[in-house]
Amino acid sequence: MNHAIIDNGDKMKNTEIFYFDVDGTLLNNTDHTVSNNTVKSLNMLKDKGYKVALCTGRNYDGIVEANVLDLIEWDGFVLANGSLVLDRNKKIIFESQMEHDLIKRIDDAIVGPLILEGAETFCTKKPNQRLEEAIKHFGLEDSIVIKPHTDEIVYNMICYSFEEITGDLLTEINEKCLLMKDQLGNMEMIPANSGKHYGTKVLNKHLNVERFTGFGDGENDVLFLKEATHSVAMGNGVQNVKDVSSYTTKDVSEDGIHHALLHFGIL
Repeated sequence: MNHAIIDNGDKMKNTEIFYFDVDGTLLNNTDHTVSNNTVKSLNMLKDKGYKVALCTGRNYDGIVEANVLDLIEWDGFVLANGSLVLDRNKKIIFESQMEHDLIKRIDDAIVGPLILEGAETFCTKKPNQRLEEAIKHFGLEDSIVIKPHTDEIVYNMICYSFEEITGDLLTEINEKCLLMKDQLGNMEMIPANSGKHYGTKVLNKHLNVERFTGFGDGENDVLFLKEATHSVAMGNGVQNVKDVSSYTTKDVSEDGIHHALLHFGIL
């Protein structure tokens, strides 16, 4: 066994908290379920005394809908790409909201719809082809509400016709928001003072821990995995995630989480 594997194994074993993305990491991209081996692995981490948390682009309703909220007793939740952080009792310890006026101006500037995620999740306009593809991909057929935005809290916004935004509005978005693409290449926007990398810092401080391991697969995981003590890219992950991670495991459909934890001697 080479020294890099030994060093990485030690880093993972010395982890105080494990963070897991949801879609494409915990959830299989095909049937949107969590495998028995993954559930077993999460419970074994808890039994061994590790803290375990979610780190996802989904909001609270989204993790309920994905049936991951009650998989185990989570020690915390980094939600909406880090714009909302909850403790183990689901109490807010950090939140950063999108500006209502900016949302309205973006929605007015484009023909396509926005998905707005906050205390609730809804769509501002009738779904276009891109959103219909996303609804099918993420298994959201029964959960899309269509209504105009008024004053609802919004932590995370997904745009399904981002190329329609130009000029001063695009400049303002780049100044006020962090931009990243979802699994299908659609643009997500969150407040600039958030992000999964920031949300994990907030939760780590709240829990008085420093060493953490992260698992992820998408563009919104890059900064958080880059800053992790130890990081694991799913085999189905994008190349940017693999480039910044300590190790690339098997696909989510091949029990990638379980494989990585066995590989490094955690289980």
